Amino acid sequence: MKSVSVLLVVTVLFSAQVGAQKDALHTLEKLSTEAYRYYLSNPDTALILSQQLLGCALLTKDTFYEGKAYFLLAKAHWVKTNYSLSTEYGYKALAIFRDSPHCQELSATLLCLGRNLGELGNFDNARQFINEALQLGLAHGDQQIEAAAYREQSFLMAEMNKPDSCLYYSDISLRLYERLGDSLNISVLYGRKSRILFQQKKYNASREYAYRGLLIDSLVGNRRALGISYFQVAQNEYALGNVDDAIRKVKHSLRIHDKIGNLNWQIRAHDLLARLYLQTEQHALAALEFQKVSAYKDELYNSEKNGQIQEMRSLHDLEARDKTIHLLEHENQAKQREVSNQKLLVGFLLAAVLLLALLTVVLTRLRRIQKRTNRELANQNVEIEQQRVAIQTQAQNLQELDQLKMKLFSLISHDLRAPISNVQALLDMFTQNLMTAKEFVSMSLKLKENLNLTQRTLENLLNWSLSQMGGIKTERNKIEVNACMEDACSLMAEVASRKNISFKKEFEESIIVWADADQLQVVLRNLIQNAIKFSSFNDQVVLRSSLKDGRCEISVTDSGIGMTNDEIETIIGSKQLFSKTGTEKEKGTGLGLLLCKEFITRNGGQLCIKSTLGEGTEVSFSLEVAERENKPQMATTA
Repeated sequence: MKSVSVLLVVTVLFSAQVGAQKDALHTLEKLSTEAYRYYLSNPDTALILSQQLLGCALLTKDTFYEGKAYFLLAKAHWVKTNYSLSTEYGYKALAIFRDSPHCQELSATLLCLGRNLGELGNFDNARQFINEALQLGLAHGDQQIEAAAYREQSFLMAEMNKPDSCLYYSDISLRLYERLGDSLNISVLYGRKSRILFQQKKYNASREYAYRGLLIDSLVGNRRALGISYFQVAQNEYALGNVDDAIRKVKHSLRIHDKIGNLNWQIRAHDLLARLYLQTEQHALAALEFQKVSAYKDELYNSEKNGQIQEMRSLHDLEARDKTIHLLEHENQAKQREVSNQKLLVGFLLAAVLLLALLTVVLTRLRRIQKRTNRELANQNVEIEQQRVAIQTQAQNLQELDQLKMKLFSLISHDLRAPISNVQALLDMFTQNLMTAKEFVSMSLKLKENLNLTQRTLENLLNWSLSQMGGIKTERNKIEVNACMEDACSLMAEVASRKNISFKKEFEESIIVWADADQLQVVLRNLIQNAIKFSSFNDQVVLRSSLKDGRCEISVTDSGIGMTNDEIETIIGSKQLFSKTGTEKEKGTGLGLLLCKEFITRNGGQLCIKSTLGEGTEVSFSLEVAERENKPQMATTA
């Protein structure tokens, strides 16, 4: 009976030890996964998680996860362009994985070291590590390792100024990654090809690859590569003479690199932006950007210096901690032997009591596990129900969008075919000498208006399509409303002149609002165009901006044909396309109002329509006020 009791005690203690080991492995795996997930998008978070992983691995004597911690520290420091520290951690990981059975980890460490040494200009050692990783992949038939090795070969060739070799290895790696379906690395290689083609002054081809990489980076969440892709697009736009596009793209690049703290690319982006400002004769802004370049270079030098000192201290602390852990383990083993001897003396007397206590603990633990399992199942049921509701809602929205798309394509195909067919017929008649040059000019002027309308329809279609695909991002900045409305009036002046329609501008004061400038322009142009469309000859369109309840209210009013309540409800309350013929038989698709509704909502406003049939229509919306200047402005008529 006593021997059975002792056996039960040993069995329970062994089970508890196995459970603790499983919990420790779960913690290590979770920290490793999280650190790897964040190292490209948020390297500072990855550094913290990797340090925690290293501490846990040292405490549990888990050599595999100790090596992974060193590898992840190397990758995170590489993203922050601290190549020396990255190399140091890479060598620590290599010492662990070199003679281990972990082929994937060994190859990744070799390629990490090859990349860092290439960045530091040590090309011979870099080539040696990359070739070793390639041979490892070939020996094991692992295409993932092969593709990664060829990818780093292409980088090394680019650093050594061998563009043809770089493109050769890039194409090999691309074929392998496309076969593996690895979008993350495909985008990296697109960026590399863009870089080489740019150096060869093949700007159009370089821009194409940069845009491909940009699209994939935005989908896979590779923020570092996304920032670089925006920079490469900006470089090509600048080289092709598209200065405004280049400025927009390099600003996108700056915002991303500011967030992840990549000083090297911040310096490059500010330098390019300064040169773009010089190109557009914005000398003050260019000088400011050059000052930022200088400041960031100083910051890079100081951060590298301070970071290396701090990391060396951290490495020293880790070594000291490791020694302390080993010392404590020896002391603990001695104490355990002492306790074991004591337990042997009193074990037979306390066996029954311990057995009952252990049974109680086991039952309590099982009850807790059961309760926790029940709670988890309940939470999963709630999540499943929420997902089901979300899927139903999404399916309904997709069905509505599909119906809208079919109707929209039907309208667009009809409206686009007629102007193009008319132009083709006109050109055929002219080339066959069926009309004189004077008649050709007369007919061309009549077709011009239809082509202008077709162009605006295409612009609205493009904006709407991008908004539905998530390609349009709303960036609200401080905007002077009156100036924006003046610009919209200027752009629509030619359209208004065809009906001899004048603009009356009633601006009470200068108001600064939070809004996306491009989207606000699209809204104003569409509202003004509709007002002109439904007005008669010699009418007047009134544009107003005023403060109301702490918000800026903007309205466009005409004295045209007006709308019924049902028509207003169709526009405001549904996603259906609504179109109506203008006073001069002008046609439309209804897409403009749909786009206005979405852009106004994106900028924190709501579309409002007041109309009386036969008397006119007022369309208004409000925006959040950023600040105001108390400078009264007189109403003007144009």
